[in-house]
Amino acid sequence: MGYTLLDESGAPVKGTYTLLPDDAPKAKPFGQQLNDAIADVPRQLGLTARYGLEGVGGMLDTLATPFRAALNAVGVDSKPGSGQAIANALHLPQPQTAQERIVGDAARTVAGGAVPLGAGTALAKGASGVAQGVGRMLASSPAQQLVSATGSGLAGGYARETGGNDGAQLVASIAGGLAAPLGMVGAQRGIAAAARALTPRATVPQQIDVTINSALQPSGLTLGDLPVSVASGIRNDVAAAYKTGGLLSPEAIQRLADYRLTGATPTAAGLTLDPAIVTQQKNLAKLGINSKDPAAQQLGQTQNANNRVLINGLNDLGASAAGDHIAGAQTIMGALAERNAQEQGLISSLYGQARDSAGRAAPLDPYAFTQRAGDLLNEANVESFLTPDIRNKLNGFASGQIPLNVDIAEQFKTGIGRLQRNSSDGNVRTALGLVRQALDETPLLGEHGPSPIFGGNQMTVSGGLANAAPVASIGQEALDAFSRARAANRNWMQTVERTPALQAVRDGVEPDKFVQQFIVGSGNGASVMSVAQLKNQIAGSPEAMDAVRQQIAGYLKQKALGSAADEVGNFSQSNYNKALAAIGERKLNLFFSPDEVHQMKAIGRVASYEQFQPVGSAVGNSNTAAVGGAMWLDRIANSSLLSKVPVLGPSVQPAVQNIVIGMKAGQALNVPSNIATPVRRAPLLAPGMAIGPAAFMLEQDGRDR
Repeated sequence: MGYTLLDESGAPVKGTYTLLPDDAPKAKPFGQQLNDAIADVPRQLGLTARYGLEGVGGMLDTLATPFRAALNAVGVDSKPGSGQAIANALHLPQPQTAQERIVGDAARTVAGGAVPLGAGTALAKGASGVAQGVGRMLASSPAQQLVSATGSGLAGGYARETGGNDGAQLVASIAGGLAAPLGMVGAQRGIAAAARALTPRATVPQQIDVTINSALQPSGLTLGDLPVSVASGIRNDVAAAYKTGGLLSPEAIQRLADYRLTGATPTAAGLTLDPAIVTQQKNLAKLGINSKDPAAQQLGQTQNANNRVLINGLNDLGASAAGDHIAGAQTIMGALAERNAQEQGLISSLYGQARDSAGRAAPLDPYAFTQRAGDLLNEANVESFLTPDIRNKLNGFASGQIPLNVDIAEQFKTGIGRLQRNSSDGNVRTALGLVRQALDETPLLGEHGPSPIFGGNQMTVSGGLANAAPVASIGQEALDAFSRARAANRNWMQTVERTPALQAVRDGVEPDKFVQQFIVGSGNGASVMSVAQLKNQIAGSPEAMDAVRQQIAGYLKQKALGSAADEVGNFSQSNYNKALAAIGERKLNLFFSPDEVHQMKAIGRVASYEQFQPVGSAVGNSNTAAVGGAMWLDRIANSSLLSKVPVLGPSVQPAVQNIVIGMKAGQALNVPSNIATPVRRAPLLAPGMAIGPAAFMLEQDGRDR
C-alpha cells in the first residue's frame, strides 16, 4: 500500500516510499538465549574436537607429503585430509556459519602449530648436536608462535568468508601471522610501561639505602661503616642505575663499594666479572693502549691508574713509612726492653727493701717445712725426681746442719726457680715447684708453738731441732717484704712467658727476623695471643705502636709488589691476599681501626677484580697483534675494503678503530649501566617460527571446505 509523505508545511514530498511490514525477527528474551547457549555446548565441543583433529592431521599430512608422492608414483592413491576423515567418521558437527568457519581456521592453525612445538621440545631435551639446536629453534617463544598461528588463521579465514581468492587468503594469513605477535609484544610493553608509571619510584633515599645495605651485608659492612664521601658516591651511582630501568645486581653493588672505598675506578669487567665482558674489555684495553688517541687509551690507562691506587692505599696505611724492617724492629724491641727494665727496677727495689729489713735473720720452722715438702712430694709421687742438690739441702734443713731463716729461704727459692727454668723434664719441674710451695707455706719458728723433735715425712732421720727460740714479730715483716718482691717477680716472669717477643728481647734476639717471627709470621711466637701480649707491653709507646702498623703494611706491600719500587711494581692480588689471610683479621684489629681493616680487605678484593680471568674468558696476555685479531674491532682495522682505497684507507682505518674503542671504553666506565642488568624484552618476532607452518599448510584444507 502506497503512502504520500508530507513535509512540515503539509506540502507533499517528492518521491514515493514503501513501508515494510513489521515482521522482522525480534531478539529473544535472556532466558531463551541462555537455553539456546546451553543446548549448543555439545555442538561447540564437537566443533572444537573437529578443529583439533583437522589441525593436527593437516600438519601430519603436510609432513607426509614426500611419502604420499612416492605412493602415488607407484599407483597407490594417497590423499591428504586424514584429520578431516577421522572427524567425519566420528560424526563430529560441521561449521555452519561464517563465524564458526573463521574460528575453525584459527583453531586448526593453532593445533597444527602445536605439532612442531612439541617435537622441538622433545628434541631440545633428548637430542644432541644439530638435532638439539633445531629442536631449540622450533620450541623457542611458544607463546608468540601460537599467537601468530591464531592471527594467521583468523585473517585467512576472514579473507575467504569475505570473498578473497587463494592469493588474498595467503597474503592475509601472512599479514595476520606477523601482526599478531607484534601486537602482543606492543601490548606487553604498554602494560609494563603503565605499571612502571603507576608504581612509585624506588629511588627515594630510604629505598636506595635499603638496596645498598642489602648488597653489602655479605661483606659485613653497612653504609654507616663507610666514609661519608664514599657512601654518598655509592648512593649517587645506585640512584642513576635505577633510572636506567634495569635490575640492580647486588654483587655488582658490593664490588662498587670496594672500588669506591679504595678510590679505584670501577669498570664493567670488574663490576660484573662476566667472562665475555672481561675478555672483551681486557683485549680492548691492550688494543687501545697501542693507540695515540687518548680516548682509545682510556681502559689501559685506567688499569694502570688502579694499580697505582692500590699501592697508594697501602702507603696511606703506613707502608710508605715502614722503611728498613730492621730499624722498625729495633724500635719495637727498644720499647719492650724499656718495659722490661721498668719491671726489673721495681722488683729490685722490692727485694732491696726486703733485704734491708731487720727480720732477715728470723728463723723459719725447718720441721714444718720438711714435713710439708715430704707430704706434697709423696702425694704427687715425684719425690724420686728431686735433684740431688735440693734433696741434700732438705736433709740439711731437717737435721739442723743448715740454718733456715728468712734470708736463706729467699736464696733457696731463687735457686729452685733457676733450676725450674733450665729443666726440660716436667716431673723435675713439678717436684721443684712443690718444694717451693712448701717453703712459701713455712711459718716462723715458734709461731704455732714448740716444734716436735721429729715427725713423719721429714726428709731425714729422727733427730729434730733443739733449743728453738721464739721469734720476734719483726721476722714476719721481713717475710711479707720478700713475699711482695717474689710476687712481683713471679707476675712479671709469667708475663714474659706469655710474651714470646719480650722473652726474645731478654734473651738478646737479633732484629732482622723479629717482625717475621713475632708479628706477621704464623708460628707460636706470632700467634694472636702472643701478639696481643706484645701490644700490651708496648701500648705506652706511640712510636712502637706506629712501628708495628708500618711493618705490617710494609710487609703486605712487599708481598704484593715483590720488593719492586712503587713506580714499576705490578700489584699481585694472589700474593697480597695470601699474606693478608695469613696475618688474619684478629691480629690486624689489634693495631688498625675497623675502617683501616676494611680498607685492607677492600684493596685485596679490588685487586682480584682487576686481575680476574674467569674460566671461559679468552684474554690475550701476550699483548701482541693476535689480541686485536681475535676481536671484531680488528676487522675494522684490517678491513680489506678500506685497505684497497688509495690514501684514504690507511688514514681512515686507525681513526675508525680509535673511535670505536673510545666508545666502548666509555661504556665500560659507565657505572650506573654496569651495575644494572637490562630487562630482557621480548623480540618483535620470535627467533624461531613467528608464523607457524600450519598457517600455510591448512590453507588447502580451507579451500576444500
